[in-house]
Amino acid sequence: MADVLQSARNAQHGTMSQPKDEESGIERARDSESGSDTAAAEKLHSLEAVHALEDELAANDVGEENSPIEEVRAAVPNTDDPDMPCSTFRAWFLGVLFVLLGSGVNIFFSLRYPSVQITSLVAQLVSYPCGCFLAKTLPIGRLNPDRNFNVKEHTLITIMANLAFPYATMANVIEMQKGFMGIDTPAGYIFMSILSTQFLGLAMAGLCSEIFVEPSEMYWPSTLANMALFRTLHSRENAIADGWKISRYRYFIYIFVASFIWYWGPGFLFTALSNFTWICWIAPNNVVVNQLFGQISGLGWSPITFDWAQVAYNNSPLVSPFTAQVNVIIGWAFFYAMLPCIIYYKNIWYTGYFRMNANAAYDNTGASYNATRVIDAKGVFDYEAYRAYSPIFLPTSFAICFGVAFALLTCLPIYTILNHGEQIKAAVTGQNTYDIHQRLMRRYRDVPKWWYAVILLVCFAVAVGSAERYETGFPVWAIFLAFVLAGGFVIPMSIVMATSNQNVNMLWALGEIIAGFLIRGRPIVNSSFKYLIYTGVSQAMAFGADMKLGVYSKVPKRITFACQMLAALLSTVVQTGVLTWALNHIPGICTTDQADKFTCPQGRTNFVSSIVWGGVGPARLYAVGQRYSGLLHMFWIGALLPLLTWLLLRARPSLKHTWVRHVSWPLLLGGTANIPPATGINFTSWFLVGTVFNWWIKRRRGAWWAKYNYVTSAALDSSVALAGLVIFFAVSYPGASVNWWGTVGYADTADGRGESYYKIPENATIGPAEW
Repeated sequence: MADVLQSARNAQHGTMSQPKDEESGIERARDSESGSDTAAAEKLHSLEAVHALEDELAANDVGEENSPIEEVRAAVPNTDDPDMPCSTFRAWFLGVLFVLLGSGVNIFFSLRYPSVQITSLVAQLVSYPCGCFLAKTLPIGRLNPDRNFNVKEHTLITIMANLAFPYATMANVIEMQKGFMGIDTPAGYIFMSILSTQFLGLAMAGLCSEIFVEPSEMYWPSTLANMALFRTLHSRENAIADGWKISRYRYFIYIFVASFIWYWGPGFLFTALSNFTWICWIAPNNVVVNQLFGQISGLGWSPITFDWAQVAYNNSPLVSPFTAQVNVIIGWAFFYAMLPCIIYYKNIWYTGYFRMNANAAYDNTGASYNATRVIDAKGVFDYEAYRAYSPIFLPTSFAICFGVAFALLTCLPIYTILNHGEQIKAAVTGQNTYDIHQRLMRRYRDVPKWWYAVILLVCFAVAVGSAERYETGFPVWAIFLAFVLAGGFVIPMSIVMATSNQNVNMLWALGEIIAGFLIRGRPIVNSSFKYLIYTGVSQAMAFGADMKLGVYSKVPKRITFACQMLAALLSTVVQTGVLTWALNHIPGICTTDQADKFTCPQGRTNFVSSIVWGGVGPARLYAVGQRYSGLLHMFWIGALLPLLTWLLLRARPSLKHTWVRHVSWPLLLGGTANIPPATGINFTSWFLVGTVFNWWIKRRRGAWWAKYNYVTSAALDSSVALAGLVIFFAVSYPGASVNWWGTVGYADTADGRGESYYKIPENATIGPAEW
């Protein structure tokens, strides 16, 4: 039997990659008359025998083989039913419906502060009863193949929601132009701007799928919470785990309901539970204490919060691998807990006069930098106005953030080559080793690479057409450079995301710096260049994660491709329509006193940033002799760090069995990419919860962890997301509020007020006399 299985394995590698050719061969043989064509008959029997052996091998694989990744084994079943319907009317209907609703609502409320966002987990949860309802009520036929709403249909809907729900970051550029500069933004311009960035990600993910999607090591931890929820809703298996007999489904319901009810506390009735800075409440006017432990404008040293939204601000700690969490928390401790204290209290770069943690720029009076004072009516930088106003000052955490970004941008490519070079080579040369999930997917036809290449060319043409047709001043060579930079970083950043669940995309910094040096005095071009790089890579990671989700659920690859294309196109159309209407019909939109609070917070932040980097320019901040020029040393430091550990492991191979092999410089540098606006509480609480679940429970109660860990994450994430929607639409948006110390008074501290350590005398300024 072993010899037969080995023969089948050899046949599998030779035949499963071309199922279409085999099927056509069988049909040709069957078309031959019986006995009249001996060669055809022999071919028929040979091919059918191979298929029989493949089926036998598949049966053995399902029973015996599984993913080499423990986390995948805990959440993903190692089976597939190729006869399960997937591309059904009910799946496409619900997928399109959620795309239209989710993308429209999210882009609309992104213009408002406070805002609300519908997450794809809500769509995954709500689509289940909707799908079951359609399966039970539609007549059996072409529109409804059976009465069972299955996991493949559910996955198709979720993939579409994953891609469509996040609002397009290019909208920030549109808001900046229309809302803050008064520059007209036609619907065609909006559509082309969003389309080029959305589909650039799909093209890059498809072209590089052999590198960061198909290998078993690229397991995309973020998808495991989705898979756990699928398994909870569609499976009733219930193995006993460390004495726990409760089913996944019932466990999910209990956690979901309890979390939904609890979130009304930190989310509305008692918001102090979210920012639980009890040390600051004891000493509300002690500036140093508030700056160290405060969670609003301070460093957030305190790890205590009772708000899951704070804990999972970056990502769920139950999904991220523990070794990745250790790297991230060490990076936070050095760069954002200790280093800021040295810089701030020594008043380096005049940082002691501002908030310690903020993502804004300041002028020489300590006020927020008024970007409108240094541009003309066409949005072009006015140097004389800049000289008459003020140089730019960055708060401590923001200045450090740029230095860390510089180090990451040189560290990441070198780290990837040294540590993943062999994997990339194997993928490029077709020598990847696949796990059971990827091998089961071989029965479905691949998506030709030329499809993705065509999409890439179309994206480039659309980007160029948008720049030329609407005279944005975006040079063609700069668009080409943005595509090249995005293509250069998509593999390293996607590998990090696929193996650690940490998004280290800090390409906004690279975009701002490069465009600031090469295209001076053009804030709009600077912002467009930045988002073309940043969003392109972000979208590639989103498409890659959904491709992996399709693999785990065994959705045929071409159906995954079709639903990704449709979701991206529909969301682009919807967001274009909503933006066009809102920016032209909401009175006073993007003003600070807008009646319904449609103040365009993201567009405002991007406006200031574009003036700083596209107008004033990085040369006035980072060139030799300028205030922040010392941060340029981080470029060579970042390149050196991965070389040091790589050489150390080669010189002393025994260290490969110690903690040294777990050192990941991209995570140490880029794992805290959300600071600011994130603070220490989002990392200390995240690490504390991750340690409990992914280290302590996983080691001591492995069976419990395998059964319930990802279900817990899915229940907490989805319940908080749904509770946030209910609170916003049912209570906050109509105008209801609760005003007492636990919702308002608790923030009356030096942290809440954003007080600085040093004070600028009245009518005085800081910094140089000339700039």
